[in-house]
Amino acid sequence: MNSRSALEILFDLSDAGPLGHMATGLALLAVLAVLWLVVRGDAERRRFGGAMALLAVAFAAEVVVPWLSPEWKTAMALRAVSLLAFLFGMVRALAIIADLFARRQQRDFSMIFRELATLLLYGVVVLVVARTEFSVDVTPLLATSALVTAVIGLALQETLGNVFSGLSLQMQRPFEPGDWVRFGTYLGRVQGIGWRSTRLVTRSLELLEVPNAHLAREVITNYRGNAVGDEIPLGVSYDAPPNRVKEVVLRVLHHHPEIAKSPSPQVWVGEYGDFAVKYRVKFWMIDYSRQDWVRDEVMSSLWYALRRHGIEIPYPIRTLQMKEQAVAPDLDERQRQLVAALRRVDFLSELGEEELSTLVPNLEEAEFGRGETIFREGEAGETFYVVERGAVEVFTHGANGRETHVADLHAPAFFGEMSLLTGEARSATVRAKADAHLLVVEREGFESLFKARPSIAEAISRVVAARQTGLRERREQASTGEAVESSRSLLAKMRAIFSF
Repeated sequence: MNSRSALEILFDLSDAGPLGHMATGLALLAVLAVLWLVVRGDAERRRFGGAMALLAVAFAAEVVVPWLSPEWKTAMALRAVSLLAFLFGMVRALAIIADLFARRQQRDFSMIFRELATLLLYGVVVLVVARTEFSVDVTPLLATSALVTAVIGLALQETLGNVFSGLSLQMQRPFEPGDWVRFGTYLGRVQGIGWRSTRLVTRSLELLEVPNAHLAREVITNYRGNAVGDEIPLGVSYDAPPNRVKEVVLRVLHHHPEIAKSPSPQVWVGEYGDFAVKYRVKFWMIDYSRQDWVRDEVMSSLWYALRRHGIEIPYPIRTLQMKEQAVAPDLDERQRQLVAALRRVDFLSELGEEELSTLVPNLEEAEFGRGETIFREGEAGETFYVVERGAVEVFTHGANGRETHVADLHAPAFFGEMSLLTGEARSATVRAKADAHLLVVEREGFESLFKARPSIAEAISRVVAARQTGLRERREQASTGEAVESSRSLLAKMRAIFSF
């Protein structure tokens, strides 16, 4: 035999004899067993399990070989198996080390190229072992293999095209696993690039196996990045001023948590249509996989916001809408309902019907959809709100910026009165917990009321101050005399705001 065994490659065992040979093999097997116990708990290191198994086969064969006669075919076969397993294990271990090194250096490393190189090295190892162990002349074998390769290449032309296209895709990296890509009529998230095809999963959770050669010929749109743009059309009545429409739409987009702040959303007048001014609403999503959900939430919020601001989304002029003549509502009855709703507010409960009626002309009705922000903490406010139907939720932001839930308010609750009465910024953020119908009371109504009856302002300041002091007492055990001082301070602010 002309070759050296696996143990002879690692150690000088010329004087060790069969016992030394066997002891070295057993010792290496024990080392491999200990290493496996160490690495099996780590997923990344566990990848070396196959290489360690091949080395264990090589060392186990080496334990037996020294006791057999070199002329026996069994000894020759075991020696060949030992050398093959040892060299295969080393090749496999080196390939894994190269892959791990490339990943840690964040470099591009083609999986297909790695596997092709590994297969090539395996082939070289087989030829070397055949030449050294069995004295096989590999020259005719190489010539024959070239002919066989040509025949196989012609038979598997399409498959090989996919292999090399996959290799090209992995080298150029037009996309990576996890990216959303579009090509032709298909859209999906990349799962991985294989020998023959690239695997994608669509939004409908359909699994696509796309031949690599097909992908290499296509124009691919990659939706990788911190924000992906989307656009929706919007038709609005000609009666609505464009600047007002843009303001309402941008406010809706600004409040949506899954729309990026940079680039900022944009609204353009796109076309004067037959029955509506057509706008282009452009925004950028943080997570493209949620496009359908984001579009649904944006369009739903736009419907509520436009309706709340009296902006009409008109019917097409080609549509004939047939409906019965609606009976005009009883205005006096509705006014009585609004006065009754205002009377449920604690600081307005002592006012007479005539005094409350002066607030009604400065009162608007607004609808908010679930999840819409009514106002944000820190904003200026000249209105307060009465919940006629539905519910809202109140949040504050602490020093660390985290949002904290404070309370849920159900009809007939009210909120926002301190900003209206004192001019202070909003102290909390309020969002609609469910679809909510609110009465919005403007500052102008109180201004005319206070100028006509200054005593009402004093009475309101006492009620509001007492309620605020009560809240502070429950939180901070404030003193009893604080209510009087707070009432005076509040009344002074009201006089400055309403000029009475």
